[in-house]
Amino acid sequence: MNLTQRQLIMFVTTARLSNFSRASEVLHISQPALSRALAELEAQLGVKLMQRTTRQVMLTPEGERFLPQAQCLLKDMDCAVVNLREDAKGLSGRVSLAVGTAFGCTVLPQVVRDFSASHPAVRLRVIDDNSAGIALRVARAEADLGIGSLVGNTSTLESKLLLSARLGLLGNPKIFAMAAALRDKDLSKLPLLNEPIDTSIMQELQRHGSELVSQMERGTEVSNLALQLALAQAGVGVAVVSALGASHPQARELRFVPIQPAVDREVFVFWRRDRALSASAQALVSEIRMGVANAKLHVGVTKNSS
Repeated sequence: MNLTQRQLIMFVTTARLSNFSRASEVLHISQPALSRALAELEAQLGVKLMQRTTRQVMLTPEGERFLPQAQCLLKDMDCAVVNLREDAKGLSGRVSLAVGTAFGCTVLPQVVRDFSASHPAVRLRVIDDNSAGIALRVARAEADLGIGSLVGNTSTLESKLLLSARLGLLGNPKIFAMAAALRDKDLSKLPLLNEPIDTSIMQELQRHGSELVSQMERGTEVSNLALQLALAQAGVGVAVVSALGASHPQARELRFVPIQPAVDREVFVFWRRDRALSASAQALVSEIRMGVANAKLHVGVTKNSS
């Protein structure tokens, strides 16, 4: 038995319209040709699918049972064609992305939404980590792509700059004096939250010889941005974050004051230099860069347009 997509379309269309004349118009064929095609389908199946009258077409009990199956067959055929076309483009399979909380909670949601809508055959896996962990995961091929700062041994990675973000202090202005410019004596009175040595924030502060490092060592150590923001909101301390972190929805009621002299954190998308990116991963990189360009971020964030 060789059922064709054309036969199924004719049957489903005629069943839906319950009229040979209207069905033949929709299908752009003559009424006799439609009648012959349906008769051939019934002969192949060995059952009567339709009862024909001069005015109306009615499904037989066998036709009623076959209609949902025919509709499913047509849907499966359409899905198979879509998947085949996606496969031909390479836009299928899986892509794993390691990303930090700041980028993950500000830019990434819209990126994932748009990418999934455009490439439904691609399955994404998103892994949360700090910059050192992200770079390590990509270097070990545990993730196809990473988004973060270049921390640790990144000699095996290829990267593209996405943005740079000014570092600053983020605190609850109802609890702490968070003026637009903090003098040294005001700064020394603020209880700063601490963070692990391998984070991009701490790496940049140390690289610039910032005095904030020693002051942070006396505070509560927190490794997660969401917890930092929650503690800052509660007045436990003042967080040292980038303007990207200050773009987090949870930071709306907090005040961000850039530190002086200025220190910037650069954020890249990167991958293994010795492993060619799949077409799906390349498409995701393009979507990420577009997402950065369209994202509404803190004024302290400078987007890379090249």
